[in-house]
Parts: sequence; C-alpha cells; structure tokens
Amino acid sequence: MSRLLFQSAALVCGGFLGIVLSAGGTPRAAPAAADAEAVPAVRAAECRWASGPIQLDGKLDEPAWEKAQVIKDFAVYWEKRQPKTATRARLLWDEQYLYFAAEMEDTDLYADVKEHNGMCWYNDVFEMFFKPSEKELAYYEFQVNAANTQLEMLLPSRGAGGYGRFHHSRLGIESQVRLDGTLNHWQDRDTGWTVEGRIPWTGFEATGGKPAAGAKWRFTLCRYDYSVGFDRPELSATAPLTRSEFHRYEDYGELSFLGQDK
Repeated sequence: MSRLLFQSAALVCGGFLGIVLSAGGTPRAAPAAADAEAVPAVRAAECRWASGPIQLDGKLDEPAWEKAQVIKDFAVYWEKRQPKTATRARLLWDEQYLYFAAEMEDTDLYADVKEHNGMCWYNDVFEMFFKPSEKELAYYEFQVNAANTQLEMLLPSRGAGGYGRFHHSRLGIESQVRLDGTLNHWQDRDTGWTVEGRIPWTGFEATGGKPAAGAKWRFTLCRYDYSVGFDRPELSATAPLTRSEFHRYEDYGELSFLGQDK
C-alpha cells in the first residue's frame, strides 16, 4: 500500500499549509453544538511545576511526571468523534524548560523524515502549538516524529506565511522517543511509541520568554497517525477545533502555569 495515498491529504488537513489550501481536504462544516459537547476536549489544562530532574530517555519514570496532569481527551472534534488511537500527554515546567511527554497507541509505526525541521507531518508525529499572548499574533509550533526528528517554528502570524519562510527556526527543542514495535515495517503489528522532551525558555524570547506563575497561554496538542489500516491519516487534537486546522488558535484550550509548591 503506497504511503503517497496517505500523504496527499497531510498538507491539506494539518500543518500550516492546511490554512493556505483551505479549499481542499476534509469537510470544513462546524459540528452542531449539542453533538460537539458530547465529544471530550481540553478547554483548560495545568502545566505544573517539575518537582525534580527529568532525564530525556522516553521512559517517563521520574517522580516529576507522576505529578503532571494527564491530558488524554484527544478528539477528532470537527468530525464529532473519538480518535482511532489513544494518546496520553503531560506538560511540566521549571526555571529553564517547558517539558512535554506523550504516550501514543500506534499499530503501524511510520517515520522516514530525518532532516531537522523537515516535513514531519508526513509521518507519525506528535505536535504542540502554543500562543502565549491573546493580544499578539505570534505563536509556536513544535513537532517530534517517531524517528525523533524535530520541527520547531516561531510563526510571527498566520498571515506572514508558513513552513517555507519559518522552517529555519532554531528554538532549542530536545527529545527522545521509545518505540514499542518496528519502525517502517507495515507488515507487522506495533503497539505504540513515547516521546519525552523539553524546550528552553530562551526559545520563547520573541514573546517574553518564561511565563510567570499564574500565566495562561492558548495551546493544543495534536497527532498525525498513519497506518495501513486507515484510509487516510488520522488527525486528532486536544482542543475543540471546529475545523481540521491545527493552527486555528481561536479554538485552542487554555494552559495555566502553576507555581512551585512551597
């Protein structure tokens, strides 16, 4: 089965070009309010203080992760349904870093993009979007695929253009992944993968850097899941997105940064 059949939909349904090429892709009709409310979505979440050191190895066995909020309500909200594969994500912070982790079900591990800031959304990928200010247009996009290739972008605005202009960003993301299965071998059945990473606050300097305790950002966590068992890539997100556009920050949830316990 050709991966190209899956990839042809990727730029339209997600990534930044999903905005530019809005005439194609999946239907853009917003769900009826009553039906949409029946699909769980993350309208508010906590980024708690990391209580101890975190070693990036993809194991999530540090005590700090045990205190993180588990963000598991990923949905295909614009289609009013649950995703085909589950995701459990966590966010933490301290004086130096924003930490992230995600455990993802995946029966067909696929990632062949190996260039930093390459088009990772053509692969199984975990994505994060952060918009620190309601008043400013700038926001951030981060991705890690199942081969541990990262993409990191500061986007000054949606109207400024997308990947072609800003894929040269270097914001300092670090990550490690662990695979439960075999990468790029569609003939077998895999179980899933885990990513664990961090982003230094220096990477957010363009919008003020490290937030103060109590600050609130707009955010969503997202996935692409490619599989020989699907007729198209499975997109899912934590935010109640009314369209299949991960850059639609009007629909993002609110992330609150909790201070250090005294």
